[in-house]
Amino acid sequence: MLVAELFQIVTTFQENAIARERAATYEERVNEAQDLVDRQRDLILDLVSDYESSAYSNPSVDRITEQQLLAAEYQLQGLQILAIQNSQIIELLSAAP
Repeated sequence: MLVAELFQIVTTFQENAIARERAATYEERVNEAQDLVDRQRDLILDLVSDYESSAYSNPSVDRITEQQLLAAEYQLQGLQILAIQNSQIIELLSAAP
């Protein structure tokens, strides 16, 4: 009975220490996550505007097939961004206690 109670006390102490550590770095982690979200949002918006200027404002692109090729290339870039975001989500979920 004494061993079980001692184990419970040690476990509770360790859980409290982890909670204090996470609380101490919470604001920093939130700011890092917000910076990452902002950078990714800017990257996605730049991707769309880059496509529009490459496909529609470029005088050397004069056929629909060239526009479609550019669209496919930009779609691949968008899918790559999604894959990176999915990887980041998995990393965050696996790091959570």
